[in-house]
Amino acid sequence: MIPSSTCSSAALGTNRDGIAQDNEIGPSNNNRFGLTPARHPDPNIERPYDIEYSAGVTREAFRGVSVTGAWYRRETYNIERQVNLLVSIPDYATFQTVNPLNSGEMITIYNLNRAKQGLLDLLDTTTTDRSKSRVSYTGLELSFTARLPYGANMFGGWSADRNIIVSCEGLAAPAAGSSTSSGSWDPNTFRYCDQSQYHIPFQSDFKFAGSQPLPFGVQLGATLASYAGNPLMVNWSVPANLFPGGRTQSVTVNLIPPGSKYLDRWTQLDLSFRKIFRIGRTRVDGALDMFNALNSNVVLQENQNFGSSLGQPQSVLQGRLLRVSSQIKF
Repeated sequence: MIPSSTCSSAALGTNRDGIAQDNEIGPSNNNRFGLTPARHPDPNIERPYDIEYSAGVTREAFRGVSVTGAWYRRETYNIERQVNLLVSIPDYATFQTVNPLNSGEMITIYNLNRAKQGLLDLLDTTTTDRSKSRVSYTGLELSFTARLPYGANMFGGWSADRNIIVSCEGLAAPAAGSSTSSGSWDPNTFRYCDQSQYHIPFQSDFKFAGSQPLPFGVQLGATLASYAGNPLMVNWSVPANLFPGGRTQSVTVNLIPPGSKYLDRWTQLDLSFRKIFRIGRTRVDGALDMFNALNSNVVLQENQNFGSSLGQPQSVLQGRLLRVSSQIKF
């Protein structure tokens, strides 16, 4: 028997105490909650695969120094996707709201019809329209290795790459006879679904490393690496009070185009000092390493959710670190 206090709470409004009450929880968007998921594979599902093209050349520039140049291209086919057969795009009502970052832009938001709320029959299938669903990777590489006089060694390289993702198949008319003709993705995911329409820049990295042996069993080494910052988004959870007639499901959209914002470049210098000691037949290799010698505090991860904490650092490069180690051979 349910206590009367619990029953009476259903008439109460939201008290904003941070504890979910029964009257504060809306209907589930899965009418099989707690039951075996309604999910099955398409009998015509195909295995995803990649086709990669590459071309490169290596040449000795002069004695002891070789250089390499390479180009890479990879295309992904038969991309897996999952659709809900009981819901289609016409089952969503649309309205427009102002982009909170850019008051001059109106954003179209899709709200699921209440009659379709909670209906779920998931089909695992593969994409059929290459023009609407693809992943393309392009990479460039230049590198060198050098064996210099007096035992010095150096190597390094520069690389640049770009990944373009197109995931708009749900916007296209279904193919004749397709088993997914009545299913759909959430159309709110179509915003910026075609990255080929935006300027996605090549992101470049480089690395240089070298070592120099010195007299008395001493060796010095250094590594300088620089990596491009990761791409960023601004994820906005659309407030419930903006939905005409009430919200049937939570909606989160990205407010900025892909390729428009990145974290700062991450550059790190590591130094090493090594010394060999011989005591009779015993050899002791001592090492002193300094990581992040410049003590960079570049941000590696930040909050990407729209609000007062947008852009707040969540992770920074570990500060300068010293390590003393040894290896004994006897």
